[in-house]
Amino acid sequence: MNLKAFVELVRPINCLMATLGTFIGFAISSSALQLNFPITIAMAVAFLICGGGMVVNDFFDLEIDKKLKPGKPIASGQVSAKTALVYTAILFLLGNALAFYFLPLLAFAITLAFTAVLILYSWLLAKAKYVGNFVVASGTAFTLIFGASLVGNFEAVAFLAVAALSANVARELIKDLEDVKADKGFKVSLPMLISQKTVKLFVLFYSLEAILLVYIPLWLGIFGNFYFAVLMSIANIGFVASYVKAAGNEFSKAQVISKASMLIALIGFLAGVL
Repeated sequence: MNLKAFVELVRPINCLMATLGTFIGFAISSSALQLNFPITIAMAVAFLICGGGMVVNDFFDLEIDKKLKPGKPIASGQVSAKTALVYTAILFLLGNALAFYFLPLLAFAITLAFTAVLILYSWLLAKAKYVGNFVVASGTAFTLIFGASLVGNFEAVAFLAVAALSANVARELIKDLEDVKADKGFKVSLPMLISQKTVKLFVLFYSLEAILLVYIPLWLGIFGNFYFAVLMSIANIGFVASYVKAAGNEFSKAQVISKASMLIALIGFLAGVL
């Protein structure tokens, strides 16, 4: 058994980001930085569901990966397709079982719904990247909502989750602009359906939406502090810089800046709890 291949399949960095998003959503909702039994279980659930989504996506992308990314665990034969299917089933079942037995009903409902979305997306919609952008981007947004569901307070989290969704959609569109040639014949992305100029306007729209939404809880006086405001402003400068790079066709640099800005924003969300 190639343990490294099994670890690689779940994209542990992505899954750790899902656990971080869950903790942040819980911290914002409870107005406290605390680690108790429910949030510990919820973070484990987020990791398992995220991992299951990564594996099932690679399972359905097998033929495409053989041509475009032959070094990936399933495409290279390090993990058989049958074993990968069993692996993803274990991850999903374990994640949902933990949510069912230990978390509130709403948290379990979110877990179950997102499991279904990840499977249906990978099975039926993976080639339609213009739809997939929103599924992928919703990952961070839903982890915030998932964490908040342990407390049931969504007043501030709702604005921040939609902001995270918008920022990630902008980043996904930038990636599509970069990958047009590689995707051709395999997947259909928005830049294949409309002009690059129009896609860049969508990037601008979603970036501005994210920038404005994060300040609303602060303006309403329901969440945030000085540290939150400063870190959000730094992140927002980054989102603007990312758009400028994308507008100039420097898509790789734009993605790097966008990812860094999103990380700063997540740290800002945590800082807002202090």
